[in-house]
Amino acid sequence: MTIDTTTSKRPATWTFAQWSVLVISLVHVVWSIIGWIAEPSFATGPGAPTTPVLGMDYNGWHAVAGLALFLPGLVFATRRSWAVLYCFVAGVAGGLPGVWALFSNQVAYIFTFPNNELDAIEHFVTAAILIGIGLIQVRRDGGLKQALAGLGPRFPAR
Repeated sequence: MTIDTTTSKRPATWTFAQWSVLVISLVHVVWSIIGWIAEPSFATGPGAPTTPVLGMDYNGWHAVAGLALFLPGLVFATRRSWAVLYCFVAGVAGGLPGVWALFSNQVAYIFTFPNNELDAIEHFVTAAILIGIGLIQVRRDGGLKQALAGLGPRFPAR
């Protein structure tokens, strides 16, 4: 008796985007937790305390914002199309506050960041890396439709 192994399913391998989103999300989640520990204050206004952690000014608000953006990345990394989508959405969502931080050290009227220029640069670099990863994966998959395959009727699964 022989066993037909040609139809057996191999475990799915993770894509470049999935691994990248997992690593970036883990790094930022840990960074946010360390920032929260370093300065747990949720004070607002011009005198709100902050503590720089690897160049980024942190307090409770900034830590929670980082967790809100990067904790979902740990889930989005589990599916091919979700990882690509996450790269674009998180890239834009993380880059936009950087624009505000570039011009003001009191972002959203509650976040006080004395090193706002460095914060802005770090937001821009993370955004560029995420969007770059998404574009690389789109290129590797042969187009946007293939990269987002499985997200819904406009992007059917392969």
